[in-house]
Amino acid sequence: MSLLPLNDALARWREALDAAGALQRLPAETIPVAQAHGRVTAAAVWARISSPHYHAVAMDGYAVRSAMTEGATEAGPVRLRLGRDALYVNTGDALPEGFDAVIPQEETRVEEGWLEVTHPVRAWRHIRIIGEDMVTTELVVPAHQRLRPQDLGAIAGSGHNAVRVFRQPRIAILPLGQRLAPPSPHVEPGQIIEFNSMVLAAMAREWGAVANPFPPQDGDLDALIQQVRAALDDHDLVALNAGAAGGARDYAERIIRALGEVVVRGVALRPGHAVILGHARGKPIIAIPGFPVSAMTAFERIVRPLLADWLGQPEEHPPRLQALLPQTIVSDPDMDEFKRVIVAHTYRGAVARPLPQAAGAIMTIVRADGVIHIPRGQDGVPADSYVQVALLRSPESIAHTIIHIGSHDLALDILADQLRRAHPDRSLNSLGVGSLEGLQALARGEAHLAGVHLLDPATGAYNIPAVRAHLPHLPVVVMRFVHRAQGLILPRGNPKNLHTLADLTRPGVTFINRQPGSGTRQLLDYHLARMGIDPAAICGYDREEHSHLAVAAAVKNGVADAGLGILAAARSLDLDFMPLFLERYDLVIPAAHYESDLLAPLLAVIDSDDFRQTVAALGGYEVEGMGEIVFRT
Repeated sequence: MSLLPLNDALARWREALDAAGALQRLPAETIPVAQAHGRVTAAAVWARISSPHYHAVAMDGYAVRSAMTEGATEAGPVRLRLGRDALYVNTGDALPEGFDAVIPQEETRVEEGWLEVTHPVRAWRHIRIIGEDMVTTELVVPAHQRLRPQDLGAIAGSGHNAVRVFRQPRIAILPLGQRLAPPSPHVEPGQIIEFNSMVLAAMAREWGAVANPFPPQDGDLDALIQQVRAALDDHDLVALNAGAAGGARDYAERIIRALGEVVVRGVALRPGHAVILGHARGKPIIAIPGFPVSAMTAFERIVRPLLADWLGQPEEHPPRLQALLPQTIVSDPDMDEFKRVIVAHTYRGAVARPLPQAAGAIMTIVRADGVIHIPRGQDGVPADSYVQVALLRSPESIAHTIIHIGSHDLALDILADQLRRAHPDRSLNSLGVGSLEGLQALARGEAHLAGVHLLDPATGAYNIPAVRAHLPHLPVVVMRFVHRAQGLILPRGNPKNLHTLADLTRPGVTFINRQPGSGTRQLLDYHLARMGIDPAAICGYDREEHSHLAVAAAVKNGVADAGLGILAAARSLDLDFMPLFLERYDLVIPAAHYESDLLAPLLAVIDSDDFRQTVAALGGYEVEGMGEIVFRT
């Protein structure tokens, strides 16, 4: 597939759409003002009446004629007859004819039918005069404005009960492919839970469209063509999700050609290059990739600007934040690349760290704080550069997020949940990459804390030797978190009767390992060396996963007969567990963060009985001494 640069692809597609009459503004419609929030005005709104449309009393009190109060003093008050020279009024009343001021009730003294005035009152005091807010024929809201709640009030207050707005774009989203299943915990191997249409529809609704996600389409080519033809009748744009890569059953291109014209086939966009742009029956039709992150990226870069044009709106851009990028990012100079990152406010300021860029990993979007755009023509971003991050979350929420990078542990997930429930303005974002990488992340200033369980082969001591070696110049504290059982994660019933590391060398036994730099891998290698076992004798030693749960999932799904991990991971997937070792898992925290307001709520949760009891109930954990500082540099 030949890839066209993103800007060139959009320009070529828009030129074809314009020639086909598919770029015209959407028709206008008149709707009640009360239903117009978020809609875009198709015509200017002019005030039909002034606001207020009468001289309105602004305070509870007494309406008076200001001239009659001249010369009033404390020693020589002016007395006004109630009911004739002074009339009681409420806020919002029309000002009685012939009166021109209001004295607030709390500033008056009434005695036997008389109002005593001790200070002169200026004319029009506490009166909202006609047109103070808006005057008849004044412009209230211009055309092409997306209506906010306050705009609705101004339109209604100027005498309108209806408003002229552009009709909302109607978008059909058709997921293509076999083996697509609705969301459910009960899916068969090979079935794919289809959620892209839900995600894309929600994105389109945020942009002001009416989105209609269709059920998965898995018929033959003729049936799919008929379905898309019907969708074109009722919608302004049809988006086909998947089927654009060119495989034997990738029908998107043939569908579009059967109904209209293919304009662009393949866009130099990552993630999301498998894109087809065309039109049919005077309407845009596109095909975007099936991988979730690719689909979301392509949909935003291609569909969102088109919707803005249809509604006469400028293209909206998310808020941006400048952040330090401590690591080098490599990119393809032939692509516009959009890299997902997390952002931590650490001792180095705002620091961005790239997340794994797998196009099918929607959790990377869930965890991401923002996106870095590396334009076509650049081959990456060098380390220690400052980059602009297009934010996916508010700057305030990012500033209140605690970033953990290091070894994964299920206790951290419980910690994140209890922190958020106790302190809704705080959150814990945890990235499991292994203990050694966690310490390196602290050194680069990418995180606020790191979970580590690194066994020093020379001394048999946990964590402190590694902290000394990898963070020699960064003041940190090492906090005791948990002692936890490590052992063999096994299928139910332990069908191959595995009890020790030596059993892993038996013929027919397959193993799933952890990545180099992880504490579990270091623990395994330490004990293999002590037992004189050659790692090459273990089938699967070179196959790696990056978390305890991933290891457990590999065993659960029959990828391996055993893996080394923690009891909680085995229990979470209803697997057997053979305990072998008890290890220490600590939290390493830079001193600047340990003493900060940001981490104080998290430390309070760690110190709570509820958290400790919940962790202990997972099984395989000892929580005695949790929260104690065992080392400082």
